[in-house]
Amino acid sequence: MNHFPIILRWRLGPGLSLAPKAETELALTLADGRIVTLKPSTIGLRDALLAMVEGADEQHLLALTGGNGGAMLHHYIAKLVAGGIVEVSADNGAVPLIRLIPLQIEFSLPRAEALPQRVMLNRFAYLRRSARGATLQHPDAPFEVLIEDEACGRLITGLASGPRDICSLTGALDHALLALLVSPGFVVDADVEEPPAGQSWEFHDRLFHRTTRSHNDRLARGGTYRFLDQWPAPPAIRPRYPGQRIALPPVPLPSSSSTPLRDVMENRRSRRDMSAQPVSIADISLLLHRVARVKEVHSGSQSIPQETLLRAYPSAGAIHELEFYLAIRCCDQLNPGFYHYNGQEHTLTLISNAETAAAGMVAECAASWGQAEQPPHAVVVITSRLPRLAWKYAGIAYRMSLLNAGVAIQSLYLTAADLGLSGCAIGTGNSDLFAQATGASSWEETSIAEFGFGRSA
Repeated sequence: MNHFPIILRWRLGPGLSLAPKAETELALTLADGRIVTLKPSTIGLRDALLAMVEGADEQHLLALTGGNGGAMLHHYIAKLVAGGIVEVSADNGAVPLIRLIPLQIEFSLPRAEALPQRVMLNRFAYLRRSARGATLQHPDAPFEVLIEDEACGRLITGLASGPRDICSLTGALDHALLALLVSPGFVVDADVEEPPAGQSWEFHDRLFHRTTRSHNDRLARGGTYRFLDQWPAPPAIRPRYPGQRIALPPVPLPSSSSTPLRDVMENRRSRRDMSAQPVSIADISLLLHRVARVKEVHSGSQSIPQETLLRAYPSAGAIHELEFYLAIRCCDQLNPGFYHYNGQEHTLTLISNAETAAAGMVAECAASWGQAEQPPHAVVVITSRLPRLAWKYAGIAYRMSLLNAGVAIQSLYLTAADLGLSGCAIGTGNSDLFAQATGASSWEETSIAEFGFGRSA
């Protein structure tokens, strides 16, 4: 494959080593110290695999196999790519320019594309610091680009500032590098308008979607307990706030007066009509008890090494990282302010000096509803203690928290409807107001969903 003057070489990834073990066996030492034995069928294939230690282009590897082992060589390369063992170094002679780090399990070397007359960086591409250095990424690309040469970095950042005419790039090296980045989508034709479907995706939405859903890639997702040996899991029950503790009215046992679930679901509506009479503390007690109370606390075990909870709604791994707060505007027995709900005790704690922030949350809700002059009586603010969820789940923790919040919002809708309350979620919310109210770091806990409600008009 011609990328002159760039040479593409297969290389072992960092922290890996490969050495002869027997006549046709190789010892592959992984980054964690484990040793895997490879058994290539011929000495030529063994020599080709060994050549990857120092880096070798595909033509040289094929020559080492004797010309008849091409299919088996590509089979081995595919297996090594899938295992994260090998990468591709794009070099100018002996000088490394960029490193192509495969993400997809089924990976092939990029084609040298013909360049359009004007090029620019794809608006979904982004440059960030990774553990290995400056890395160019794109949600839909089959590999990420580790930048090893400053000149390449300047070329890429220059493309981010706007379209560049190819004729202004006179060096063959620049042209060859751009040709490598066109086929995976890092670089695009500046004169081709993005189709409507593409325009509808915002950068953060596309990145979030691609990185938190399973694809044919090597990204770790799911319950890996990645911090098990690094720091203890945050406790299931949030530490109490200082301040006045208010016991909510006892909740009566379930009775036949509750509407059948089918009817509640059929008749549920987003209702924003508020009565002049404030919501009662009894209704607040019922709403929180049905949705957010803690029924059981389970200590960790060998198979589940962290505390879990049982609540009325499901949660990823029963971790229940969500917390529930109330921003009160008017209630028959609660003063305006911001309250934390303790689902284990069925109590509220008034958070001091948070009245202004709470009023802001209520006003944000009313503005989101399009009725600034008719705000809700109260707003349920749902927060995520994300480190508790991320302690177990790699790659999908925030996604799981949003899904959990969606389930909680639906529970609030149905319960409010059954209680005859008006209620409606909002699509935005202001996490800064929560931080102002509590002093909590957004890295530790942040608001992710809100539900305004009150006595129905």
